[in-house]
Amino acid sequence: MKKCHKSIISTLLLVMLFMLSLTTNDTFTFWASSISNAQDSSSSNVNVGTWTFGPYSPDGISYYDSQTAYTTGDIIWFNGQIWEYNGSYTLDNEPSIQNNWTVYNDLNWYPEISYYTGDVILYNENIYVAKWQNTNQNPETTGINGPWENQNTDTLSWVTGQPSQLNDIVYYDGTIWVYKGYYTTSEPGSQNDWQVKGDLTYSPNFVYANGDIVLYNGSYYITNNGGWATGSTPGTNGAWTVLTVPTFNGSVPNNTEYTLYNGIFYDALQKITGGKRNIVPGSAASKGVWQAINTQQWQQYNTYANGDLVMYQGNVYELANSANSSDIPGTTQNSWNGMATIYYNALNTYTLGEYVVYNSEVYVVVNETNANQGAPGTIQNAWNRLTGYDWYNYNVYQSGDVVFYNDAVYQASQQTLNEAPDITPSSWSLYEN
Repeated sequence: MKKCHKSIISTLLLVMLFMLSLTTNDTFTFWASSISNAQDSSSSNVNVGTWTFGPYSPDGISYYDSQTAYTTGDIIWFNGQIWEYNGSYTLDNEPSIQNNWTVYNDLNWYPEISYYTGDVILYNENIYVAKWQNTNQNPETTGINGPWENQNTDTLSWVTGQPSQLNDIVYYDGTIWVYKGYYTTSEPGSQNDWQVKGDLTYSPNFVYANGDIVLYNGSYYITNNGGWATGSTPGTNGAWTVLTVPTFNGSVPNNTEYTLYNGIFYDALQKITGGKRNIVPGSAASKGVWQAINTQQWQQYNTYANGDLVMYQGNVYELANSANSSDIPGTTQNSWNGMATIYYNALNTYTLGEYVVYNSEVYVVVNETNANQGAPGTIQNAWNRLTGYDWYNYNVYQSGDVVFYNDAVYQASQQTLNEAPDITPSSWSLYEN
């Protein structure tokens, strides 16, 4: 008899385990109040109900609800991600790009999404900031007058539609250009009032100023009246003065102001007299004496000013520190900044608010002193990571910022740095939507 009881009990246990292994959306339950005072009864009525479990979401944030009306900026949890609504109003539209939802802090550009003033996007190796609300406005093709502002690390790269005025300098298509007309929105090189920087060849289409030097029919001229010289041929009127330009051959004549050496035209920063007549142009001793002017290529011993642009080994650089202008571009810190790229360069000098891409993530400088001491993500209070919504101990968070941490979503109540959300209640609270 005992063996029989044991067999029955074992069978019941196996059946119960089998039933528990079956998946169900409902959990069947009973309430203790239904069987109170009936424990010793041979029979009793038991009320059976169900607990219904909704989709999972972390603490502080609600799972998407098709019956809830969402407005601009609302964030919810959906299929394992935080989503933000970018439209003005929606009801019963599951989060997707097509429905004007994006994953929170997804900086890719989508033509279907509405963007607002100050929004940052990453598109085709460029970072843009929205100047006003827009939808389906391609940042590459809308140009300078469109709703997007290019955030390339240099501000001199020409973009479609950009207006240029007399003597504006831009970088475009691997070359530094100078605009020599009064006004244009044309692409550099597309019409004859653009000059390649360093090219002294005379053009009747250029607007000249006093002191400009040109090469015409094998001779060099300087203008002494820009207005009169413009549109006139060198040597045909008093607006032009022909220059005496001896070739350097171990020395130059006394009081020389210009010379040619190895195909380079040098302008004397002061009249060459005495022992300086023997200084070789382009040598270390020539710094502050001779200045190469008919080239855009970096000249190690030229005298440069902060902001000057040069080409070196096919790349464009901008001078960040004139004291270090003789350093080879791209080899030392605090000298030349590599331009026309959004990718972080450890040798560049960055300023507050500049954007970079590093390890496929977008960062912005929040403290320029610290940012120039290390790569993004390695130093606190230096770079803020803009992509992703996890809490990063190196970011500086402002009141209202939202992060995901330890399976919960928090919102900053004040500026905070390196304060984990779940242990600093004065700086963070669970997000409430």
